[in-house]
Amino acid sequence: MEDTLQRIALYAIPFLFSLCFHEYAHAWTANKLGDPTAKYSGRLTLNPAAHIDLVWTIIVPAITLIVGGIYFGSAKPVPVDPRNFKNQEKGMALVAFSGPLSNIILGIIFAFLFVAVRMFTPQEHYIFAPLSMMLEAGVLINFFLAFFNLIPVPPLDGSRVLRLLLSMKQSMYYEMMAPYSFILIIVLWYIGVLQYIVGVPAFFFYRESLVASYHLLAGFL
Repeated sequence: MEDTLQRIALYAIPFLFSLCFHEYAHAWTANKLGDPTAKYSGRLTLNPAAHIDLVWTIIVPAITLIVGGIYFGSAKPVPVDPRNFKNQEKGMALVAFSGPLSNIILGIIFAFLFVAVRMFTPQEHYIFAPLSMMLEAGVLINFFLAFFNLIPVPPLDGSRVLRLLLSMKQSMYYEMMAPYSFILIIVLWYIGVLQYIVGVPAFFFYRESLVASYHLLAGFL
């Protein structure tokens, strides 16, 4: 129980920051494309209070962390008005994709910092173990968030990207899945499918980012 509480404590900071960064990326992209709705709604910020959702930000991540396997969660959706975009479908797809992309970028940054701490901080230093665990958690969390949100199930980000390939009629039927997406995701998680469609690419990026960071930093030695 003590180990679980320690993991939750160490994972909480990078998890909340990564979620806020993800939502900030949505809001920033929408604003750059001409829609200030998120900005005027107070969502163009890294303040966790503006993004936290009780179920998806706290309860679901805590359960997945305790049970194990993969880690996923979400925050309150950023409000977007596609009427402000020159091309509505393309604009929505870019806004959606910016979230997972921001997590991939953040995961690479966390990987670089994690390897730097492991290489240049003495292991006997009191900060070495907790900081290493927190940074490694940041790597895993961001890659898991990226590929979880790329699942093409409404209202996840991947569904907005997929809609670019669908006709208007197909999109209407596709959006009808949205009320059942939570149940579908839980079922996929329960039967272990999410471990493949999310966990496999997430761990691949985890390994490759650590290896690349090590080689990059080793060049300075």
